[in-house]
Amino acid sequence: MKPSLLLVGLTLLLAARLDVDAGPEPAYHVAPAPRGDDAHDGTSAAPFATVERARQAVRRDLGARKQTGDIVVEIAAGTYELSEPIRFAPEDSGRDGHAVVYRAAPGAEVILSGGRHVSGWQRDGAGGFSADVGLQIDFRQLWIDGRRAVRARTPNAGQMLKLAGEKQADGFDLPRGLFSGVTVRPNEVEMSVPIAWMHKRLRIARVVDRGSPDSLRAVMAEPEWDAVTKQPQGDRVYLGRSYWLENAPEFLDAPGEFYLDRARGIVRYLPRDDEDVARAEIVRPKLESLIVLAGRLDAPVQHLRFEGLTFAYTGWTRPNRAGFVDVQANSLVPADPTAAVDTQYRHNQRKDRVPAAFQAFTADHIVIRGCRFARLGGTGVMFTHGGDDNVIEGNSFFDLAAGGIEIGEDAARPNSPRLFPRRNRIANNFLAHIGEDYFGSVAILGYYTDASAIAHNEIVNVPYTGISQGWGWGTPPAPADSRANVMAHNLVSNYMRRLDDGGGIYTTDALPGSEITGNILEHMRPPDRRTKAGGALYLDQFTSGVRAHDNVVTDAVRWLFIWNPNIQHNRVERNFADTAAWRNDGKDNVVEPAALLPARDTPPDVQAIRAAAGIEPAFANAREFFAPRRLVFDADSPAFHRSPDDSSPTEECVASWRPVLPRSGDYAVSVRFIVAGAGARCTVLHAGGRTDVNLPVTVQTGWVSLGRFHFQAGVGAEIRVGTSTAAPSRLAVDAVRFERVETSGNSPAR
Repeated sequence: MKPSLLLVGLTLLLAARLDVDAGPEPAYHVAPAPRGDDAHDGTSAAPFATVERARQAVRRDLGARKQTGDIVVEIAAGTYELSEPIRFAPEDSGRDGHAVVYRAAPGAEVILSGGRHVSGWQRDGAGGFSADVGLQIDFRQLWIDGRRAVRARTPNAGQMLKLAGEKQADGFDLPRGLFSGVTVRPNEVEMSVPIAWMHKRLRIARVVDRGSPDSLRAVMAEPEWDAVTKQPQGDRVYLGRSYWLENAPEFLDAPGEFYLDRARGIVRYLPRDDEDVARAEIVRPKLESLIVLAGRLDAPVQHLRFEGLTFAYTGWTRPNRAGFVDVQANSLVPADPTAAVDTQYRHNQRKDRVPAAFQAFTADHIVIRGCRFARLGGTGVMFTHGGDDNVIEGNSFFDLAAGGIEIGEDAARPNSPRLFPRRNRIANNFLAHIGEDYFGSVAILGYYTDASAIAHNEIVNVPYTGISQGWGWGTPPAPADSRANVMAHNLVSNYMRRLDDGGGIYTTDALPGSEITGNILEHMRPPDRRTKAGGALYLDQFTSGVRAHDNVVTDAVRWLFIWNPNIQHNRVERNFADTAAWRNDGKDNVVEPAALLPARDTPPDVQAIRAAAGIEPAFANAREFFAPRRLVFDADSPAFHRSPDDSSPTEECVASWRPVLPRSGDYAVSVRFIVAGAGARCTVLHAGGRTDVNLPVTVQTGWVSLGRFHFQAGVGAEIRVGTSTAAPSRLAVDAVRFERVETSGNSPAR
């Protein structure tokens, strides 16, 4: 099924970078081969070729002498394909009050990649292309020039079916037509079912004819079916749930889809109209993680800094072997529950997690600043098994299969106090399009934590909850140290796009002394607006000790959701909303109705909250996706994305960027786009009025100038791109660039 209309979106480019401060002189240098060579001595004239070799040199120095200052490893521009994760042990830690710093060279674009290029594509006679990737190769994602491909599925992307019956003892009864002409290879075809706040991915072991004229029995594979039917689940009702099937060669029928034939070691791909497979950079993931900090409870990894790096192209294939059965927020029923018995955890069972590109086990005083996490088949950053005084700041996260940032453990009865994370700061990060494959993903997730600060982050286009804090739902009682967590001045926009029963900010269990304040929560987008569960501010079961105040909620089904009498001793006051819909069935809470926002004339208090929310100016690069010069993006709605399969020929689609420009003056405005058809158009609203600009009918990946316009600071600046109803077409837009044009005499300068 070919898309009939348009795609308007904002895509993160891996060229994004951070200009880091010079800081101390580097002790070691790394550069791509052939300039770099691990046989070199690591000087600027003779750099190493790998970060791993630099780590070894630093460890040698740490063991040989007292550390008298920060040790800096400077990494030159380039893509570094890792053969295995870079692993840091306690012996690699900074000491004596100093850090070890791994940073990009000033102005450099440094990409640590867990992927492998796929080449040797040949036409396969079926309108697509095939390439040999080798036997024993497995992956679930594929990127074409940085653009995520779709795993072959039916129905196609943007569409789903409905289960007409409840689950049976061994699987589901599905329409016969779904399997017409399909050879069901055992444990290969996958059934994907969003269910309430969860998202199950279940392999089909076989299809059995039970004599029904309309349906066939899809018998589910183990161990995931045991997990669905016997392990703790918050919701077991499947009747009426949406679903789709994926991963069969017969499903490969739409541009942008791929299928991996693992038995033959062949990947097939149907290119989109604007793609040239012969010239494209096509990447598959190989590694699950890129950085692993392997501390111990008695010896944490500590005092490391990572600055200005891009982490890209990871994968994770456990669902291909054991399915994906989540409880909440990508906390998974273990593949082997008998091996995961642990009395420290809820249900006496330690849950599995989706691994992260940056995986830290028992690590303290770690700083991740100004980095990019993009095109990942798992989670972005995870600190687990404790972790104190860590800082995750000024980073961007885009196109992640799973969650963005996760802190902590689901161990309510930890045997060691070291298992409990304390005083971690997650601030000024930009997270967009996370949870692309696993819809239960949360942008920022804290389990049981003490004194976490989640502040000034911007979260856009997420399938479930924006920020989640707390765990356990009262069983067992939360640890006494789960307290004083602050969620302040965050912007959460376009949340709950795929699942139900979530929120912009969500809490559970006792969180004494915790605070939710100064947040902007906008555009709650559940699949069904009639949902009876969830809200912008969602205090779930056994939440207590939380004060939620001075938040602004717009375009939500409910501004507040407190649904159970066991939610007690919280204060909700001085909030603002454009809806009066809310629910408060808690007990012994102090809850004030939100002040209703007027249609016009935003109150000064709300203006102040909006002005203080989101990424602070010093970290504006976190939202700048392509930065050869200074770019400005709309802080309110930096991305609009719509699948063409959801459109009809009578609809019009428009995306807007409304930047808050720092200074008045003339700006050169450009758009970067992939493809524009005959119906593509662009409008610039500036201080002098409105100018319509025709986009050329083209396939192009560079910047296209719209012209030079005068803008007033913070007033009247807007760029609109879209398609007309008269001539619908496909349009893919990456970004909009504003460059201030300064004049010196008669010569313009930028």
